[in-house]
Amino acid sequence: QMDALIRDLLDVNRLDVGKLMVSPVPVEPSALLTDSLQTLRPLVDEKDISLDLRIETDLPRVMADPARIPQTLSNLVGTAIKFSAGGSKIVVIAKRDTEGAVFSVVDHGKGIAAPQLPRVFDRYWQSSRTDRQGAGLGLAIAKGIIEAHGGKIWIEGSPGKGTTASFTRPWA
Repeated sequence: QMDALIRDLLDVNRLDVGKLMVSPVPVEPSALLTDSLQTLRPLVDEKDISLDLRIETDLPRVMADPARIPQTLSNLVGTAIKFSAGGSKIVVIAKRDTEGAVFSVVDHGKGIAAPQLPRVFDRYWQSSRTDRQGAGLGLAIAKGIIEAHGGKIWIEGSPGKGTTASFTRPWA
C-alpha cells in the first residue's frame, strides 16, 4: 500500500509539472482490459464481488499507452471495489462509439450525489469525512492520464443507484 501511495504521489507531481508521459500505440481493447483486471482479482475475491467483462465484438485497436491505460482502469475499478458491498457486481465494458471506444466501469454501490459529481476528480477529495478509503488520488490520476492521451473521462451516478465511470480512446 505504501508503494502504491508513493507512486500515486509521484504521478500527481508529474501532473502538476506537466511531465506525465504517455506513449500511445495501437492496442487491442481486450488486452487492455484483461491485463488490468487480473491484478485486481484478489481484491474482488476478498469482497466476494462479481467482476464481469463485456467487450463488444470486433472492436478495432485503440491508441493507448499500454502501461498508463491499465493504471487508469485499475484506479476506476479499485474505486468501484472500495464503494461496493460484498456480494455485489461490477461490470467493465468496452464498446464502439463514433470516434473510438468507450471504456466504462459500472458498479452498484452507494452512488454519488449530483452536487458532488463535479468534485470527484479533485485531488484528495473524498465523498464524506467518515468514509475515508485511500488518499483520494486515484480518480485525479485517472483523469490526468486520460487527458494526457487527449481523451475524455466522466462519472455519472446517483445515491443508491451506483456509479458509472467512463473514458474514451480513439481508433488506431
